[in-house]
Amino acid sequence: MLVENPAIISNKELYSLALQGRGKINKIYLHWTAGHYDQCYDDYHINIGKEGQIFKTCCQLTDFKEHTYGRNTNSVGIALTCAVDAELRRHAPISFGKEPPTDLQIEKMAICVAILCEGLGLPIDFSSVNTHAEAACMDGYGFKSNDYEMRWDLLYLPDNPITKSLSIGGVLLRGKALWYQNLWKSTPNAFAKSSL
Repeated sequence: MLVENPAIISNKELYSLALQGRGKINKIYLHWTAGHYDQCYDDYHINIGKEGQIFKTCCQLTDFKEHTYGRNTNSVGIALTCAVDAELRRHAPISFGKEPPTDLQIEKMAICVAILCEGLGLPIDFSSVNTHAEAACMDGYGFKSNDYEMRWDLLYLPDNPITKSLSIGGVLLRGKALWYQNLWKSTPNAFAKSSL
């Protein structure tokens, strides 16, 4: 369901939410909405806008949301608001649709993962952070299946802002999140202060 006028929160507020959920959340799932830019959905705890805004669509990160089939308990769903009309076609280039993920959205998702993992006490690795495409592949309805509910959210993402070369989405996002986490660990209160 669409959320009208969701609250925009800061990195500091996101970190505070994560601290409140510590010990109660054990997984983060990454998505896109397959909708228009800045169109937020209630299926996710956090929606990330075209310009990197963090839209909060929950009261607490422990709120139950239906974002990843069979994996919603004790998990957080984050979605990029983009990818309307995206298509994954066999033997053809990927189409991210008329509103593809922006560079700012990709960076902000990595920042959100770094902040959430730090606050929740989770490692930034495959055991704690997955794209919906990765979860769907593990559960039999991924991009190689013939399932009519097939999901491929963030299977690939543009890695380079200039060439737009594609990388595996989960690997790219976890790598960027680790980079932010390592950078900030040397700066006091950096997770609350980061401003990108």
